[in-house]
Amino acid sequence: MLEGLLKMKIQFLMVFVLLSVPVAHAAEDELDLQTFLSQVSEANPAIQAAQSRHSALQNRIKPAASLDDPFIAAGIDEVPFGEHRAEVFRYQVSQAIPFPGKLSAREAIAKHRAEFAEQGTETLRRELTVIATQYFYKAHYVNEAIALNRELRRLVDSSVLSAKANYQSGGTDHHDWLLGKIEAANLDVEHSKLIRERNSIRALMNELRGHAPDEQVGRILVQFSAGTGVDENVDLKNQPELKALDYQYEQAESEYKLAKLAYYPDFVVQVMAMEPNGSMGMDAEPSNWGVMVGVNVPLYFSSKQSKLAAAAQDEQRAVEMDRRYLTNKLNTEVVNARQQLASAKDVVRLYESDVIPATELALSDAKSAYAAQRLELKRYLDTLKIYQTQKLELVAAYADMELARTRLKELLSAPPLMKIAPSRPSLFGGSDMSGGMEGSDPVSMGGGMTAGKNVKKNTSAPTSGGSSGMGGM
Repeated sequence: MLEGLLKMKIQFLMVFVLLSVPVAHAAEDELDLQTFLSQVSEANPAIQAAQSRHSALQNRIKPAASLDDPFIAAGIDEVPFGEHRAEVFRYQVSQAIPFPGKLSAREAIAKHRAEFAEQGTETLRRELTVIATQYFYKAHYVNEAIALNRELRRLVDSSVLSAKANYQSGGTDHHDWLLGKIEAANLDVEHSKLIRERNSIRALMNELRGHAPDEQVGRILVQFSAGTGVDENVDLKNQPELKALDYQYEQAESEYKLAKLAYYPDFVVQVMAMEPNGSMGMDAEPSNWGVMVGVNVPLYFSSKQSKLAAAAQDEQRAVEMDRRYLTNKLNTEVVNARQQLASAKDVVRLYESDVIPATELALSDAKSAYAAQRLELKRYLDTLKIYQTQKLELVAAYADMELARTRLKELLSAPPLMKIAPSRPSLFGGSDMSGGMEGSDPVSMGGGMTAGKNVKKNTSAPTSGGSSGMGGM
């Protein structure tokens, strides 16, 4: 009886575990970069707001080219007819007609404003693409740091067990055992920091794609590519920041044309009609009507039309200088991005061909020396941490290459940039490998984000700092 119940419980637990496995996989969906960028482009509230503003400006184009609503009036007058007084119905219709060319100029101004907003939306989309790409690779970087942290923790634990197994009275194994315990505690502290950073990055990624901050992001899938070199062609003709200035210049040109046309008068056509009230015995009185044409005379042109024309010309000159300044910034950004890509490729080559192989050799020697009790545990752990750090820095260098390509593809005059990749390899802390491991300085990928002159910024630059990880990563 008891054996039967025990078998049923075991079968129930096996079924429960089998059913729960697919659910666990479904909760951690895979997320690649293109999928994430598509989610940001489709659901980011800032992009949707910019699109709505562009749509609003497009809807203002036709009203700008339309005539003003006519003025219509009707009333009753008491008019004397000989010895009698009678009521007369009066009707009036007035229509203002601008001077030829004014309506088309107003339509052109409204159209250029809508085109300017469209380019602003595209610039915002590029900014968010740059930010989202950086957070995506930063999330991958932190995930790799967590994995290396746990791997190093396992190796430290094995070293602690080895020191404990080789313990001899009066030897140094007790000291090594304590040192290993301290190193394991340090790794646990770094692990908690990395978990906190990972959760913060996930919240920021959800914010970019318009999701709740605690929603699952999914398992980050990253596949680095070797690329095509540093000579990527960059065409400034389709640059949205420059196109926005072009539309702003055309808008100022249309405003100048409208200001010049304002010297010419607008017309007012007025039609009037009068009809006597037949109930008052005025059937014999005929109805009559009339037409009048009036003009608006620009008497105050010196303080109105001339000032508007001068303002439009000043705006044109300002836009020309802005375009020259922006072109220089874009060309500088292209140079910086290409230099970043070239240096990142050099760092990757250096790590893969020289740095990591040399450290692997040093680690192998240190492991053998420690096993033979010719090297103390501290030096072995220092070499081990350096090796793990260099593997993480190689990941950061690959990410740096991808971010450089993003800078060239999503070209911005002042891109929002964060720091990820190292500026130098983490070699040994001292000549005798006893100085411990110190993480290398992160490299800045640019001058940071500054507010543009033409597009309202609704985003903020990433604020994540440099490398963080195991014992100074």
